Amino acid sequence: MCGAASCLATGAPAATGKESAVKATSTAHPAAKAAARQKTIVSLAPADEYFGPFKLSIIGINNTMRDTGRRYDVNHDIGDQTFASTQLIERAIRDWEKKYPKDDQLPRAVYFLQRLYEKILTQGSRDRAGATAKWLYADFGRSPQAKQLKKVLLAEHLEPLPPPTPTPVPTTLYPSVFGQAYPSEFNKATTPRSAPSAAPLAAPPAAAPVAAPTSPEPSSAAPRPSDAAPLPSTAAPLPSTAATVPPSAAPAPTTTHS
Repeated sequence: MCGAASCLATGAPAATGKESAVKATSTAHPAAKAAARQKTIVSLAPADEYFGPFKLSIIGINNTMRDTGRRYDVNHDIGDQTFASTQLIERAIRDWEKKYPKDDQLPRAVYFLQRLYEKILTQGSRDRAGATAKWLYADFGRSPQAKQLKKVLLAEHLEPLPPPTPTPVPTTLYPSVFGQAYPSEFNKATTPRSAPSAAPLAAPPAAAPVAAPTSPEPSSAAPRPSDAAPLPSTAAPLPSTAATVPPSAAPAPTTTHS
C-alpha cells in the first residue's frame, strides 16, 4: 500500500504547456501593467509645474483661455488686447508641449486655442487661427480633437471683419507762457498738431515808428503884423526944470577970517 501523498502524486496528471503559459502570464501581468502605468505618468505634465511667460499650470492655461473668451464675448472693443493675451497663452502651450510631448491633454488645449483665435475679429488673430489648426493637424493628427476641428471648419461661416477704425485727427497745440502747450477747442479737424514746447514763444510785435514832424508849407497870404511890435509913443517929453549954469561963469571967491 502507498501513502496518500504518494498515491496522489503518482495519479495526478502532468501540467500541459498551455496551463504553464497562462500561469506565467498571470504572474507577469501585474508587473507589466505597473510599468505601463509608470510610463504614462511620466509623460503627463504635473499640476504644479508652470509654463510660459505667465507661469501657467495646465489648469491655469484652461482657465485663462475660458476667461479671456468670456471677456471678449461681452466687449468686442478689446480685440487687440485679447489677441495679445491669447498669444501669451499659446507660448505657454508650446512650452508645455516641448517638455511633455506625449501628454494626452495637449490636443484639447490646442483645439480650444484655435477656437479662441477664430473668435477674435482681427486680421492677426485670423492668421494665427489658421496656423494653430495646422499645428493641431501636424502634431496631433490622430487625436479626436483634430478630427472634430476638420468638421467644424468645413461647416463654419466666418463673421466678416469690421472696417478699420479711422485715425483721429490731432488737435492744435498753442504755446503757453507757463511752459506747457494746451489744445484749442476750435478748428480741431483741419489744423495739424505742432510740437508741445519745442517751438519758441512768439516775439511781441515791434512798435510802429513815430513820423517826424513836417515843416508847414509857405502860405501865399500876406503875413500878419506881429503883435509884439511896439506901438508909437504919443506922449511929448516933459521940459527939464533944472537951471543950467553957463560954462563961462566963474566960481565965487571964498573969504577966510583970521
